[in-house]
Amino acid sequence: MSDFSAVYIYFTLILIVTLAVLAISLLFPSKKNAPAKFLPYESGIQTHTDLLHKRFPMRHYLVALTFLIFDVEVIFLYPWAVVAKEIGPFAFYEMLFFLVIVLAGFAYVWKKGGLQWE
Repeated sequence: MSDFSAVYIYFTLILIVTLAVLAISLLFPSKKNAPAKFLPYESGIQTHTDLLHKRFPMRHYLVALTFLIFDVEVIFLYPWAVVAKEIGPFAFYEMLFFLVIVLAGFAYVWKKGGLQWE
């Protein structure tokens, strides 16, 4: 057997389970259109049913992607800050270069008005 036989078996099982779940969801679709579905839950804010049939503006997705990029940046910065003294000056300049690239992207998004909510 190959060294990767466990990986092949794992991906085969993932494929089988995914296809089974998709097949079951196609056989038994959810049809819940009760009026109680649109009642406010805990927030007290009335849900507008016409919003469910319209597309969200692209700005929502852009804000989500921008947040994701800066969230991943923090994930890279935290372990680097913990071991910054042990890894030497090369790692400092490497992280400085990374921050310059991220800040350049932030400046671009700011200049294009991606952070302004209308």
